[in-house]
Amino acid sequence: MKKNIISMVLITIPFALASNASAQKDSSGIYKTASDFQQKKLSYAINYKTEKHKIKDNLLFHGAEIKVVHEGQTYKLDKNSTYGYKSSKGEVFRFVGNNEYKVLNPGESPMLYAYTHPTSATKGNFHYISDYYFSTDAASTPQALTKENLKKAFPDNHKFHDALDATFKSDEGLSSYDNFHKMYKVNHILEASRKQ
Repeated sequence: MKKNIISMVLITIPFALASNASAQKDSSGIYKTASDFQQKKLSYAINYKTEKHKIKDNLLFHGAEIKVVHEGQTYKLDKNSTYGYKSSKGEVFRFVGNNEYKVLNPGESPMLYAYTHPTSATKGNFHYISDYYFSTDAASTPQALTKENLKKAFPDNHKFHDALDATFKSDEGLSSYDNFHKMYKVNHILEASRKQ
């Protein structure tokens, strides 16, 4: 009898873990704090494959507000006291002031961000550009993604500095993705410099 119970528990545990991982993968909601983001703890969370809700962060006259419609209730949150959110497309965004930064590589260090904003309008159509930023961890303030700023953020890692200079002739390519290693080049270079 004891063997059967132990066997059932051992069989159930992997399924429970897989179910939990799958639920997080398909979840959408609000990260109230940097700690919530690091722990993947979503508030007002749903499984976006089976449920619906709305997160609006760019309200016309309330740029400092996020409006969340969750289970029929409407909640208004202050961007300055909310870390960010995970969209129903699986994308992660962080609020810095009243601006929304897309997190390009959640869970990696340095974290990379794209801040997309309009530059001009031609015949009523806006043209958008992306500026790139990074932070050394989830709680740090994003700063411009430049070789100089990366070197200052990791001052003692001279192998990283040298690899940055050897790989990138200017700051332009710092946001490029390495398809072979399945990560952003900056992250791969930093990881490789720590192994040597």
